[in-house]
Amino acid sequence: MGLEDLVARQEGLKTFMRLCPQGVTVVTTSAGGILYGMTVSSFTSVSMNPPLILIAIDRSAHSYKALKEAHTFVIHLLSSDQAELSEIFAGRQKTSEKFEEGSYDVGPDSVPILRDPPAYLVCRKYKIYEAGDHDLILCEVLEAGIRRQDFKPLIYRNRAYTTIVS
Repeated sequence: MGLEDLVARQEGLKTFMRLCPQGVTVVTTSAGGILYGMTVSSFTSVSMNPPLILIAIDRSAHSYKALKEAHTFVIHLLSSDQAELSEIFAGRQKTSEKFEEGSYDVGPDSVPILRDPPAYLVCRKYKIYEAGDHDLILCEVLEAGIRRQDFKPLIYRNRAYTTIVS
C-alpha cells in the first residue's frame, strides 16, 4: 500500500467521522498552578467496574502536555446553547481568558469545574495508551455532578453544531 492509498483511507475516515454525531465536552485540569481546558468530542464510557471513561487527545493539541501529566480531570457535558463555550475551549474563538473569574469552582487537586454546563464528571487518570497521533487517556470516575437532566446536548456533526429533536 502506497501513500495514495493511505491518503485515500485517511480522507475516507474523515468523511465518515464528520457524518457521525459526536457529543461535545470540555475537559479541564490544573497543572503547576495553571488552568487548562480543551473541547473534546472523542469521549466514551468504557467500563462500569471500575467506572472508566476514555478521551482521545491529539498530541499536537495546545493542552496535550498538561492533560498527559495531570492526575485529575473534569469532563463537562455541554448543552445545545453552549456552542460559544465549545469554540472558546477549541481555540477557534479568541478570548483573553478561558477561565473567567466566577465561571468555575475549584474541585479536587485544584481542577476547575465550570459552572454553566449541565453535567460533569470528576475523574482520575487511570492509564494512557498511545494510538497513532493521539493518546487515549483512560480516567476513573470519582464523582458525577448532574445539575439538570432536562437539556438538549450540544452535538458536532459535519463541521457544524446541532442538537437532538425531541
